[in-house]
Amino acid sequence: MEVLLQSGVGIAEAMKHVADEDYGDLSSEFQRIFSAVDGGSTLGDAVRAQMRATSSAGLRRTLSVLAMSVEEDTNVIDRLRSIADKESRSRRIDIQAFVESLGAVAEQFLIVSVLVPIIVVIIAVIDALVGGAEGPFTSMPRMPPACTPILFLISILAIAGLIIRTKSQEPNT
Repeated sequence: MEVLLQSGVGIAEAMKHVADEDYGDLSSEFQRIFSAVDGGSTLGDAVRAQMRATSSAGLRRTLSVLAMSVEEDTNVIDRLRSIADKESRSRRIDIQAFVESLGAVAEQFLIVSVLVPIIVVIIAVIDALVGGAEGPFTSMPRMPPACTPILFLISILAIAGLIIRTKSQEPNT
């Protein structure tokens, strides 16, 4: 939008361009605005209505600036640039915090996906050797036959849980 506005295109035309292209949620928001305009609302009223309906604080600020610009014909370029910079900075901080939290998750993945299966295999092999041995080992308790697959299933579920937990902590960018 900044490039369009700097080249002399008006707010409504720049918003229409974004609505017609694929800019994600912003395009969807602008499409809703232009649907309201097609339904008889003024552009300023449609922008303000969408501003109240959105849950994103950054988008709410952007729509507020656009509504003021439409209604008062003010210069909006610097304000939009400032909002974009703040949102970008906030997202970088969120992503950095997420990346830093991945260190502990990597260790957990290593333990659950590599070490636990190795330990289960070693226990199963020792159990099989003890079961076939004669002498003093015959009186040792044996592992139930279903124990090995159950331990593998538990490790698979633990891996799935780690994946789900990591995905839930991922920042929404």
